[in-house]
Amino acid sequence: MVEIHSLGDERKLLVFVTLIIIAAAATLLEINAFRQGRESLGDQLVGSILTPVESVIARSATAIAAQANALVHAHSMSAENASLVRKTQQLASANERLQTAAAENRELKKLLGMRNSLPGPSTVADVVGYVPEAERREIVIDRGWTDGVKRDAVALSGDGLVGHVVAAGPHEARVLLIIDPTSAVPAYLRNTRSWGIVTGTWEHVKMKYIGQDVKVRLGDTVVTGRGQVYPPGIPIGQVKEVQHRQSEPYQQALLQSATDFAGLTRVLVLQKQTP
Repeated sequence: MVEIHSLGDERKLLVFVTLIIIAAAATLLEINAFRQGRESLGDQLVGSILTPVESVIARSATAIAAQANALVHAHSMSAENASLVRKTQQLASANERLQTAAAENRELKKLLGMRNSLPGPSTVADVVGYVPEAERREIVIDRGWTDGVKRDAVALSGDGLVGHVVAAGPHEARVLLIIDPTSAVPAYLRNTRSWGIVTGTWEHVKMKYIGQDVKVRLGDTVVTGRGQVYPPGIPIGQVKEVQHRQSEPYQQALLQSATDFAGLTRVLVLQKQTP
């Protein structure tokens, strides 16, 4: 028989017995859960505590791994981006060259068409000089008398009249443009066959000395008439404004030039035939 000496000893004994009972109950629950194929209460408690913690740890590990992978491949991605930028620049340059070549081909095709429509020999020349602020509207071309280009030879674009040669050296020549105020080209309205003189206004051309009885319409085409310098039928421009005053003996018409003088890079020169 166990002898209990004090109240404290009784409490210790009660706690000890309670723990034994709890342990026995827990053991019985574990055995019962095992037999029935279920999770035990202890496993459920452990799972409910550890699962959220494991989830947080897993997410953190995934984020850390992603950042580490990004850092590892950052240099490679930077090199790939630089390569893509270079390729884009190369493609842009190639596209620009193709567009330039296409524009040159169109220009040459127009010049060839103009050459085939006119009699006599001709020479293609590049524009190598142009001074917009000069006292005269002139261009310099890279063909001279060694190429058959002489004074008074007519220069054309693929669309129409440009001017005529006023001075020629062995390998270059100066061409006075029809937009120069000193230029004077015999011309006529194609629809009415009415004559006049086309002169320059520095930026455009206008047709003067049109009879007051002539009906001039917007869009009418003006071409060269036969003269000492210019052959007939070369397009000069189209009427875009008519200046008609009853008090004056003649009408005037402002023309839209057939040639784009601002973008002129190449001309066709009709070689002057010696009589």
